[in-house]
Amino acid sequence: MLRSTMIAALATPLIMQGALAQEAEDDAGQDTSEVIVAEQEGSEVRGDWVLGSRVYTPDGVTIGSIEDLIIDQEDGSVNAAVISVGGFLGFGAKQIAVDWSELQLDYDGNEVTLGITREEAEEAPEYAFRPQEEPPAPEMDTGTGTGTVGTGTGGTGMGVPN
Repeated sequence: MLRSTMIAALATPLIMQGALAQEAEDDAGQDTSEVIVAEQEGSEVRGDWVLGSRVYTPDGVTIGSIEDLIIDQEDGSVNAAVISVGGFLGFGAKQIAVDWSELQLDYDGNEVTLGITREEAEEAPEYAFRPQEEPPAPEMDTGTGTGTVGTGTGGTGMGVPN
């Protein structure tokens, strides 16, 4: 009995994964295969539960708070949490990144524990975010100087007739 229950428990996610991957259409005939129709799993936490959460040492000393998450763009996994440490009322704080797997979260992310001391967090190197890539500046048209100016017959743009 236990063996069949375990097999069923292991096989259910695989069967459901195939069912969710199939193309689906809503009542209007629109493709909805990208929409996840599953419920939140017990091991999943919402981002808004985690962002802003205080991080504590195992002894209950406050290290800082989670300010951001670093997400792998290719597979969607959370690689790190960026924690604001030190400072006073947000001034002088620095941000460090810690491996996501090193955090212990309670059921809803209200209590987050990290296995380092506050001093170790304050001595950790500041996390360097990559700079946002700016679009290239438009090229200036230097022109050849052969154009004509003021030869049109249109208005002056000031509401004054020609």
